[in-house]
Amino acid sequence: MANRISRITSFVEKRRLGFGVARLIMMSGVNVRGIGPNDPDPPDALRRLEQVLPQILSAPELQELTHLLSEAGP
Repeated sequence: MANRISRITSFVEKRRLGFGVARLIMMSGVNVRGIGPNDPDPPDALRRLEQVLPQILSAPELQELTHLLSEAGP
């Protein structure tokens, strides 16, 4: 099962393409491409990503992402 960072990265890539992922990396300082889907989520990295998401995604997209993450579980 994919970790939360991988699921967030995949969602951003589907909605904002590679540019969105580049912004996510630049704004958060987290190399999301270096975190594999089976790696544990580094808590600090996850927190920084969550802080940046409202600047990258629209409110409806954030709601959709939150829903997808809650369905997938921890």
